[in-house]
Amino acid sequence: MASKLQKRVSKARLDTMQRHVLVCVDGDCGGKTVAKALRKAVASQGLRATVSVAKVDCLDVCTKGTIAVVYPEGTWYAGLDEKAVERLVTQHLRDGRVVEDLVFHRNPLEARCFVDRLDQTG
Repeated sequence: MASKLQKRVSKARLDTMQRHVLVCVDGDCGGKTVAKALRKAVASQGLRATVSVAKVDCLDVCTKGTIAVVYPEGTWYAGLDEKAVERLVTQHLRDGRVVEDLVFHRNPLEARCFVDRLDQTG
């Protein structure tokens, strides 16, 4: 079983992943098209080893257009379409600069994990 799991870890690139993008594909806001465009753009920018794109059923914050969140930064984007995907991949995922006009919320994962560790150690 460990061997099968290790193969999945390798295939999912968990050892090299630096960012994980979760894309809402629930409903008919175009999420499936956006997720497909994100995967294609990540590959064309040569980011497949470090960026994972996952489709999720719901992120519980429906609004106009597709929602996605980039971790570990916890940057929440709204109103994504194929044009916005190119900006998100080039500017945020490749160059490390948030696409400010598409952001509606921030909740950095690393800050919360650090605080949790401090609470546990006393």
